[in-house]
Amino acid sequence: MSIEIWQFPKSATKEQLTTSLLELGYLQSENLFWGGPPGTISFFWEEPEDFKSTSGVIASIFPLDAEGKNTWNVENDWALRTRTSMWATSIDQEFQNHTVRYIRKAFGGSFYNDHFGHNRYNVIERKESTPTSRGIYGVLTKLLGELDALEHALPQEMVKTLMTPEGEITDETDHSGILQFTKQLDPSRVVYNALVPFLVAVIEHYFRECFEIMLKYDSSAMAKLEAQNRKTSFAEAAAIARGDLTIEQVASSWYSFQNINSIQNAFKDVFGINVWKVLRRRKKIRDKLPLMFTSLENLIASRHGVIHHFAIDRDLDRDGFLDLLHFVRMLLRLVSEEIEQKLGVKLSPG
Repeated sequence: MSIEIWQFPKSATKEQLTTSLLELGYLQSENLFWGGPPGTISFFWEEPEDFKSTSGVIASIFPLDAEGKNTWNVENDWALRTRTSMWATSIDQEFQNHTVRYIRKAFGGSFYNDHFGHNRYNVIERKESTPTSRGIYGVLTKLLGELDALEHALPQEMVKTLMTPEGEITDETDHSGILQFTKQLDPSRVVYNALVPFLVAVIEHYFRECFEIMLKYDSSAMAKLEAQNRKTSFAEAAAIARGDLTIEQVASSWYSFQNINSIQNAFKDVFGINVWKVLRRRKKIRDKLPLMFTSLENLIASRHGVIHHFAIDRDLDRDGFLDLLHFVRMLLRLVSEEIEQKLGVKLSPG
């Protein structure tokens, strides 16, 4: 979901609109979501410092043909479209407002906000936030979005029934187990196994990114690591000096975020967050009530089997993979709740 504003200056050339956007700090870029009609040029603005932007603002200058002018009841040859996401920070949404005001002050005209109406600016709800809460919110939102996309696109199993001379065998009539055996040869099960490492990568990325973001803004946690007096290699020091590597990335490299004990050590020792508290729970995941620790342990073991031994679990069907996907989603949310308690502020775009 996005917030789109279609703006129609009373009088402005393509060059004048381009100059205005550059003055505002936009950089010319490619718009992969909306190419626009021939002659369209696109720009992008963001403020990544302290996670002030989660999606930034896309701006596109596009030509209006006769039909477009008639539809919008305007006469100018050029118009402007700005877009930010619904989950963008208040800073992103306010900058979209600022862009529209800037263009309107310079060139007049009207605009249409697809969420708030004709000549209506974004109504911004500002929530309490910190750089840490905004940063982790951005990571969590991105990963949950990717899991949603994967669930939506997950292929159906190819083998559903089996035709025999005696008739069709279904799951309900498979008394001999021949259909179950045949399903194990379904090519889709190879796909489900191949996606297991993706789920573990989501978990690893989440924990690593949260660790680095929290460390960056927690001087007490940084002092704990400094007290460990670990040595840094010359290559790491050179990379830090060039700006290719951060202190937080060096520290996160000391831990494996695919290992349960290492994850616990990283978050408990440095931030006082007990990951085991989450893993000792049973949570309802679809129609099951698994122990979180057992589910995570089995998922990591399955990933290692696929990666290191090419071990294909022929019993992993679509329903079983969805159990794993929903488990990962639940794990991310539960750990995020623990992080919220530690920060004393809700994770949000701010």
